[in-house]
Amino acid sequence: MASVQPVNETTKPVASSTDSGDESDVSDAYDDVIEISPCKRWEKRRIEVTQRDVPGIDKAFLAMDTEEGVEVVWNEVQFSQRKSYKAQEATIKTIFQNLTKLKHPNIVKFHRFWNDMQGDKARLVFISEYMTSGSLKKFLKKTRTNNKTISAK
Repeated sequence: MASVQPVNETTKPVASSTDSGDESDVSDAYDDVIEISPCKRWEKRRIEVTQRDVPGIDKAFLAMDTEEGVEVVWNEVQFSQRKSYKAQEATIKTIFQNLTKLKHPNIVKFHRFWNDMQGDKARLVFISEYMTSGSLKKFLKKTRTNNKTISAK
């Protein structure tokens, strides 16, 4: 289940496509880019995505895939110390490489991942598909009420 809400105003965008000066305009939150991926494909927005059912993710933000023109989720996992990440780096890379190869219609797609070393702390960022209808359980409940069946292929 995902819901979106603007992040607090202390976050500073790196670029803004509109500068109207009206802080009450919610659409500005969709336009403000606060970070760009190393490959420049994904742009992190100020809108935080709440994912209560996903353990381990410290923060998740709405992002834009500039190549495909679709919204995605920019997920962040913070490590308290760089050495705690370095000890698990090979395992983490293997897991995320396998997740990016996984293709299934009922599983959220993982697009790409990278690590970001900030001082003595490490951050793992991964881009995943954005499910606008919430959880798979919620989606299936909606489709059942419409008397539709989902065929297994």
